[in-house]
Amino acid sequence: MTTTVSRPALSPALPSAPRMPRRAARPWAVPAVLALVAVVCWLVALPSLRSASYSGFGLLFAGSPLFAVSIALIAVAFVLAIARRTWRMAGVALILSVLILRLPTALATTEPLYSWTYKHFGVIDYIQTHGGLAQGVDIYQEWPGAFSFFAWLNTLTGTTNEQVALWFTVSVQLVLAGSVYLLARSVGLSVGAGLVAGYIAQAANWVGQDYLSPQALAFALGTVVLALMLASPRSRAAAWIGLVLFVAIVVSHQLTPYWLIAVVLVLTLLGRVRPRYMIALFIAIAVGYMLLHLQTVLQFGNPLNLDLAQNVQTVQRGTEPSAGQRFSSWGSRLTVVLVCGGTAAILVTRLIRHRSGWRDTVALGAIAFSSGLILGGQSYGGEAVLRVFLYSLPGCAIVLAPVIERALTGGVARATRLVRVSTAVALTAVTLMSAQAYYGAWFANYITPESVRVSTELLEEEPVNTLTIGVAPGAPGRLVARYVEFVQAHREFDAGVDTWINAWPGWKDYDFRDPTKFHDLTTRLIATDQPTTVIITEQMLYYSEYYGIFEPGSLERFRDILLNDPRWRLVHRTPDLLMFRLQMDASGSFG
Repeated sequence: MTTTVSRPALSPALPSAPRMPRRAARPWAVPAVLALVAVVCWLVALPSLRSASYSGFGLLFAGSPLFAVSIALIAVAFVLAIARRTWRMAGVALILSVLILRLPTALATTEPLYSWTYKHFGVIDYIQTHGGLAQGVDIYQEWPGAFSFFAWLNTLTGTTNEQVALWFTVSVQLVLAGSVYLLARSVGLSVGAGLVAGYIAQAANWVGQDYLSPQALAFALGTVVLALMLASPRSRAAAWIGLVLFVAIVVSHQLTPYWLIAVVLVLTLLGRVRPRYMIALFIAIAVGYMLLHLQTVLQFGNPLNLDLAQNVQTVQRGTEPSAGQRFSSWGSRLTVVLVCGGTAAILVTRLIRHRSGWRDTVALGAIAFSSGLILGGQSYGGEAVLRVFLYSLPGCAIVLAPVIERALTGGVARATRLVRVSTAVALTAVTLMSAQAYYGAWFANYITPESVRVSTELLEEEPVNTLTIGVAPGAPGRLVARYVEFVQAHREFDAGVDTWINAWPGWKDYDFRDPTKFHDLTTRLIATDQPTTVIITEQMLYYSEYYGIFEPGSLERFRDILLNDPRWRLVHRTPDLLMFRLQMDASGSFG
């Protein structure tokens, strides 16, 4: 009887380099020393990250320069470990890189970053408090998979949402690096190339979607699903495990399942997935779940937008962003150009030189660039382009990895010292540019304990028909289960001031120089006979300045209007937070 050995689902982008003799008795020694120095530099820099004063260019500029040095050193340590073929040391350097790049989100702040992180807390708290869901309240209650998991985790371990959120970022980045390594091995890449792929995926991930959210969890699980689907021709069990994970993703996030469907569809047509009917199950589950919740989805906007020109646009800000934001933006753009441009160049070259292997090339291209189809159907609140790059990272990483590995190890015949040095410099530069893009908005997204406390008390103690107006992102909201009652009383109970002023004709580009318009708005708010508060935090001012939401000085003028209008009473004042309450007239019900 003849025994046949099935080949991997996809051949690597380039064949693995032949094993070279070791150049030193301890090839791991120099990378290990560099990694140790990187850790020491990071530890020395950590206190400065905790106490950093505001900088428009973010944490890399506000903290000790040793923070940036540690990032560069651990990148060089990883590169040297790959070049010397010491895979264990490369794995250690990869893990240390994740820790150095992401641990500041847990150790340099007392509260989780991003005001929008906290809107997930209320859903989790509601599930823990009531043991069920509030159907029809918001989109999160209709896709409760991740929230249910976090609620279960809190109940099981006794942790709080804040504690889980602080450590979630570094945890999910470790999972992402591991899942991309698994994906690389599933397409037949060597151990070294797999480690390079894992490094690229985490180091180039500047998008900032690694906070406590369904998308972060779904994205990491989705990468595992792709790895399992590619392993399905060799193991049918892998396909069924992948299907189970896909179901978990479907009930957790609205967008990720359709990215997976696009990729798996192409892989199925190319014969890389078994059984073939698995794609039909994917489509039926995702579309079926969407149809079951379509009525709720339509309440929050059209789920399908075919206007490509609109979908490719990013969030439009009111005025010119700050110099720091423009600087960080260039870092993110260059990262995208190098990662996606390099991937495209490799695929085109491979397609020309290895025409007989076009199926493998097309499959790799589908994994890398199928996320672009998102732009054909959704703007995702002006952030679709960011999702396209995020979802492309695993595929781009596994295309770039074998080329980079061969360049570093000398596996390419013409890989001169210049090529190796250039490759190392490029990888280190991408790491630093991505880190700047990630940490550039640190102060715009920094949340203080005081704002968490005040926002929590507001939700727990104020009447449920209270309107809370924030001037910009920068105050946590919907932190507790009672937020559901506020939504049921008024769906836009916590809308920003821009929502209110844009609702009235003639308010476009309002800069608060003339208080008359806001005085008119105050009169209209009084007429609603609803309790109303306005919260202004220091982070809101930073956020507006960084992204250019309002012209410089506008929010300071807005604050002065409130301070000088007797109809608004200052009820809470700290160095980083002001809260005003609207006063009713003599016939009103509160004041």
